[in-house]
Amino acid sequence: MKIAIIGSGIEVFCCGHRLLDLDPKLELHIFDEKAESGMFGEEPGIIKTWPITPITWFGKMYSQMPTEKSSAVRYSWFVKSLSIMLAKRNATFHLKSRVTKIEESNVHFSGAGISGTGKLKFTKIIDLRNKKDEKKWFGMISNEIIEGAIHGIRPDNTIETWSDKEELQGNFIQIMNWYGKNPKSSISERVQLGIETAELSII
Repeated sequence: MKIAIIGSGIEVFCCGHRLLDLDPKLELHIFDEKAESGMFGEEPGIIKTWPITPITWFGKMYSQMPTEKSSAVRYSWFVKSLSIMLAKRNATFHLKSRVTKIEESNVHFSGAGISGTGKLKFTKIIDLRNKKDEKKWFGMISNEIIEGAIHGIRPDNTIETWSDKEELQGNFIQIMNWYGKNPKSSISERVQLGIETAELSII
């Protein structure tokens, strides 16, 4: 079986891992418009418990590996770890590749590579591209808790904060924007989306 997953985000990589758990022999391709999977761009990483995926899905995260005291994981590092382990499971990544059309069993794409454009045929195509039509949230990384906002403490003791109010005051290490429903439950819901999508696709 040859499966394509289109999109960029934690749900994509969790979907890929779950597919390979269900059928280790399938041929998996991931189409991502970004130049790199993970390590670029931050999104909500607030967690209730750790790990939120099977341990075999992610590799070493060094200083960013959550502990019992952590209430957030650095999203970009976690996604990078998931993608590295997917590559080790022989998944093929088409980075800097924009899918221009899905036609029957074919994925048409343009971007990186020798020719820059192409078409590949698949048994199954899973489209997990996000649409920015949800609420906008403002994120900050700092060394202090900001009252009245959603926050989590990362393994390196920095504090990830999210608010729907742009005018938050403080000394911030990093400022972020994210579109979604609720940063408090986002990462766990996206992991579950990836898992459920894989299970529905393979049946």
